[in-house]
Amino acid sequence: MKELIIIIKKELTELLRDKKTLINSIVLPMLLLPILMFGGIKVMDMIEKNNRAKSLKIGLVNAPQEFVQILKSDTLNKLTNYDESIDFKTLIDDETIQTAIVFPKKFEMQMDSLESSSVQVIRNGSKESINRRFSRMLDVYGNSLKNTRMEQLQISTEKLTPFHTNYVEVGEQKEIIGKSVGGFIPYIFILTMWGGCLLAGIDLVTGEKERKTIETTLSLPISKFKVLFGKTIVASLLGFIPALLNLVGLIIGLKFIDDIPDTFKETLTEMLSFQSITMILLLLLPLSLFLAGVIIALVAGASTFKEAQSKAAPLMFLLIIPLVLALMPGVEFTWATVFIPILNIGLGVKEIVAGTIDMGMYVAMLASLIAIAVAAIYFSYKKFADENAILN
Repeated sequence: MKELIIIIKKELTELLRDKKTLINSIVLPMLLLPILMFGGIKVMDMIEKNNRAKSLKIGLVNAPQEFVQILKSDTLNKLTNYDESIDFKTLIDDETIQTAIVFPKKFEMQMDSLESSSVQVIRNGSKESINRRFSRMLDVYGNSLKNTRMEQLQISTEKLTPFHTNYVEVGEQKEIIGKSVGGFIPYIFILTMWGGCLLAGIDLVTGEKERKTIETTLSLPISKFKVLFGKTIVASLLGFIPALLNLVGLIIGLKFIDDIPDTFKETLTEMLSFQSITMILLLLLPLSLFLAGVIIALVAGASTFKEAQSKAAPLMFLLIIPLVLALMPGVEFTWATVFIPILNIGLGVKEIVAGTIDMGMYVAMLASLIAIAVAAIYFSYKKFADENAILN
């Protein structure tokens, strides 16, 4: 144990001498989530205000006067009348107009006769804010026509509404929000952890090769396994600490960012209770060892920092794909997914923050993560023990 502590102290001292490591591993992780939260809220608010203040340029063909009056009620709407349907796609592409609506020539006659008709809306589906604004005004016109018809036919609203649906929500707000936003928490943590483990793992192995100090380390009267295990622990710490600081930053952000609604803030604070945080951190510990072990194994034969990065980079996709799957609707935390690395954390953290985690499944997931961490350390030791690879 004493020899292992010596290796850990040595490697930590080397890593923490570098100011870039301190900034990337300690300062940025703590600030990352508050900045993302505050910045995201501010940016979304600015975008929404900016969209509401912009004029909406609308092309009209055979538009009824009543609909025109609805459009003119908003002074930001700029209307252009066309005698017939033309190449509106070109007009929208060059931003002469932003959307267009074509009414049939006999539209008003059809409405007076209580017939059904159809209108053609030409729009760019990617312009969501514009389409929402126009759809709301079209809905207002449609409801106006519907009410007029009901008055003419002397039909009450109740007669056209066979039944009313009253939803009784049995899920707590904590559970609903937890399932919605809980999937993003491991996404941020795991990618941050990956960055820390990658930086440390490459520096502790390939960096030593470039500095010509790996031979000195291996010549110490300490077993190669202890040297490797010490490096793995240090690399995992440089991954785990940023994830922990991310969590601290999230809690700080919830307390000091005023733009978050109070009810939402209270629910998030309840979700991030001491028990939830402890359970999440217990999952991240073996995961950090697993990542550190795999990265060291991958870069063991690399002789330059650039080569080590290219060897470890593909592992990123093996992390992102399961995390994306965890965010998809229909993918649930079950006994079928509890043993799939990364995916189980993505799904399990959602259950933890929602307060619906099954403890039996949680223990099984934790055991599986410990097992793959042990396997990764053994795999990295096999690579590290190969002197031809390490000393090349």
